[in-house]
Amino acid sequence: MDLELASVFDRARYPLHVSEGRDIGAGHLRGWGLEYGGLLETHVATDPIWQAAMRAARDRGSLVSEHKLANLYLIIRYAMGSGDIHEFGSFSGGSAVFMAKILKALDLPAKVFAYDTYEGMPATDPVHDLHHPGDFADAQYDRLLAYISDHALSSHIETVKGTFDATLPGILARGRPVALMHVDCDLYEPIKYVVRECLPAIAPAGHIVFDDPLHGSCLGAFDAVEQLLIRELDLTAEQAYPHLVFRYPPCHARDATASATALR
Repeated sequence: MDLELASVFDRARYPLHVSEGRDIGAGHLRGWGLEYGGLLETHVATDPIWQAAMRAARDRGSLVSEHKLANLYLIIRYAMGSGDIHEFGSFSGGSAVFMAKILKALDLPAKVFAYDTYEGMPATDPVHDLHHPGDFADAQYDRLLAYISDHALSSHIETVKGTFDATLPGILARGRPVALMHVDCDLYEPIKYVVRECLPAIAPAGHIVFDDPLHGSCLGAFDAVEQLLIRELDLTAEQAYPHLVFRYPPCHARDATASATALR
């Protein structure tokens, strides 16, 4: 495979190289470029859309690293197909408003659904999960709502307060396609639940992006990915740094091209 880093920034060229149901070309370039190639510093950081989105993430105290935010930016701006973004585990809303700012700047007819109890983690699995109920309780939910209103982001982000099993079915019942799942909820059972529930709604070659599985405190998240996506769904990762990224339904050249063209 011989791809230039500049290919990442040309939506018309996607998919870059499809193999085993994922765009491994895009995964290689995003992952290597961010980890070793200076992609953030030399390319992404100079983009005014990135800069505005980063200000929003910092305003809301995002816990997500710059490389992970850059990866989300690259996927949304250049690779994501038509549909909404569903984020599971939004905490104070930093990454959610980051993504909403990108959608607004690109004038895309899409929305971020930001799911969280906004009151701390629910029940956890005592074997799989290191976190405890009530962790991440200081979400400052009222301030998040005020930020969304003050920055005119309401058309591009909707907070969804409550446990996933109580809220997700109602959102999916609206019938809007899911283009990207950003799964950042840390916990074994909730990860398996949200992925299973969203599968029928995911648009062709949708992106499933996992924040947590490679963190030492989130082995339960890795267990969920290994059991459901790798063993049961037989998916192969598109990217391993800074996120684990999968495509579902599996990516084919014609599907990915059609999805990319839809947003041009």
